[in-house]
Amino acid sequence: MSAQTQQRIGVINALRAFAALAVAWGHFVAGQGKFLGPSGKYGYLGVEIFFVISGFVIPWSLYRSGYTARDYGRFLLKRNLRLYPPYLASIGISLLAANFVLAPLFHIPRIAVTGRDLLLHFAYLNDIVHVPWINVVYWTLAVELQWYLLVGLAYPLLASRSKLARFAITVAMLLAYYTIFWDRLVFHYLPIFLIGVFVFQWRAGIIERREMLGLIAVMAVAMLRISGWLVPIVSVPTGLLIAFSQFENPIANRVGDISYSLYLLHLPIGVSVIGLLARIPYSSWYLGLLDAVGVAASMGAAWVLYQLVEKPSQELSSSIRFARRARKPQAESQPVPAIAAAGD
Repeated sequence: MSAQTQQRIGVINALRAFAALAVAWGHFVAGQGKFLGPSGKYGYLGVEIFFVISGFVIPWSLYRSGYTARDYGRFLLKRNLRLYPPYLASIGISLLAANFVLAPLFHIPRIAVTGRDLLLHFAYLNDIVHVPWINVVYWTLAVELQWYLLVGLAYPLLASRSKLARFAITVAMLLAYYTIFWDRLVFHYLPIFLIGVFVFQWRAGIIERREMLGLIAVMAVAMLRISGWLVPIVSVPTGLLIAFSQFENPIANRVGDISYSLYLLHLPIGVSVIGLLARIPYSSWYLGLLDAVGVAASMGAAWVLYQLVEKPSQELSSSIRFARRARKPQAESQPVPAIAAAGD
């Protein structure tokens, strides 16, 4: 195994923590005046950070686990066991918060959910049939699931030692990006995921550094016409940090561990707390304090969900092995992160 595969990638947890907090802050301060509002204007780009991370983490974990195409079903089972229980728990929490806190607090209609609505949520199909999500962040989970479905099939080509095979699958993904424009399908985000894939290929010793940098540059240029300039400005540094940064911080690690749960809960918990406290007469400075309390409350709830649901789910997922013997993990390697919301 190459030297790159032996390095601990501590920066991933820091990136996950930053991305989840950026998205949460962006939601909390939206429309809050000329100072607070702009501070979260680009928080939504945390989703792109999650997508780059997933582009790297999923093939990296498959590589280390000795994955082959025959393991496709088991791979999907592992991902669902890892991510599905916290997602289901967050649906219940979101419904309770929306109907018993937010609706009376802001005098808005309660959410009426049918069995069909729940089934669509369970299958991540809301956008396909144009049914609103209970929690707006769930659309990114649907895109992540589509990435899992795709990368599990494409992995043998993405991890191939054949330049022709890697070139063919990369071109096919770019063609899909240029021909399928709907932003609720994974094809719209493939260049972002591919940045992570190229970092994986370099760390696995499949390509050299110069090729990785060149391919990342091609993705940046490819995104300009459709995705604009902000997306590559965020995606490219994220990929380079995963490739080269040795940053690691205990606090960032802890927040990174709960980032998936934080992403799922920040709207129902954070907005509920902010809304309740906002009933107290306040000045502009107090509003910023409310947002900070909302973040803290969301993190507290995320820690509880992580301990009670997400961590046991992660352990259950990890207990399932692929048919072939996994590559021997290095002692210093960190556990594979969950998502991106974004999640992985």
